[in-house]
Amino acid sequence: MAASVRYLMAMTAVNVAALKNRLSHYLRLVRRGQTVLVRDRDRVIARIEPAGGADAAAGDDARRLFDLEARGILKRGRSRVTPELWAHRPRTDADAIAGLLDERHDGR
Repeated sequence: MAASVRYLMAMTAVNVAALKNRLSHYLRLVRRGQTVLVRDRDRVIARIEPAGGADAAAGDDARRLFDLEARGILKRGRSRVTPELWAHRPRTDADAIAGLLDERHDGR
């Protein structure tokens, strides 16, 4: 539930001068879970967001997946991968790492 509330919250955007003048106010918003976008001449240059606690890594992953799903970028499966499905996965002899290193070497 917390992830959906955070996703629906509107981000606050503020210019650098206003941020400097009212820094405590905007940090209070961040403590409450809001994200603050910092603008310089109406161009976003930074984002201030809650840092999270000791278990922030797991929560960040869950929130990121929720956000991607809400934006229609991915659709999470509703069940586990069965051994039968795993056995029928496509096989390939391609070496992705070698291909990437070749591209880097060739300057592509």
